[in-house]
Amino acid sequence: MLIFTLFITYLLTTRNIVAAADEEGKGASASSTDVSVGCFSSDSSVVLMNGEQKQIDSLRTGDQILAIDQFNVRPSEMFIMLDKETSKIATFYTFLTASNHQISLTGLHLIPIVSSNHKMNYTAARDIKLGDQFYVFINDHLESSPVVNITIELKQGYFAPLTMTGTILVNNIYASCYASVTNHELAQMFMSPFRWYYQLMKLISRSEPFDNNQSNGIHWLIKFIYDIISIIQPSSLQLS
Repeated sequence: MLIFTLFITYLLTTRNIVAAADEEGKGASASSTDVSVGCFSSDSSVVLMNGEQKQIDSLRTGDQILAIDQFNVRPSEMFIMLDKETSKIATFYTFLTASNHQISLTGLHLIPIVSSNHKMNYTAARDIKLGDQFYVFINDHLESSPVVNITIELKQGYFAPLTMTGTILVNNIYASCYASVTNHELAQMFMSPFRWYYQLMKLISRSEPFDNNQSNGIHWLIKFIYDIISIIQPSSLQLS
């Protein structure tokens, strides 16, 4: 853990130095990557630990959001905003379930469905079909409910919060925090060092170790992670 912490600290320090140099020079730097993180539409909402509903575009580091851990609903802390855009238009797959729950996701965002052998299978939104069963939060527990309608629509703004469990309840539908990957569990495992680093920084009273107040766009750390994965295990990514 110490090695990971030192490495992440080095990355953060290096990034700040480069950013400062860019500001001193040309004043702006465009993104050099076309990596896209799947997101939730800006009109989505989550439930906080105290039962309060909160719009996804208002989330802050440290917010305790209802999420799923081993099929148990419990609060999980948001520690990084993987991607955010307040004004960009994006294409969303909007799903309506028989229980009248609705969620809008970009095409590569993962969402768990009940597979034919009654096991959970994380599936990209673009591959969801009518009749697939989502997990919905009803009367304080999870139930399965079939998708009865799918529409593809344009919406303005999107956000991708990451919780400590890697899961989240959005509009009371169980969803992964991850996208553009083929395996939810692998993505959660890969993010372990960054969760450890966040927890360590909290102990020394640093509330924003990953600079979640950044401007719009994919988080620089996520760009770095995608670059690494594309080299060591490219088969685990789905970028188009």
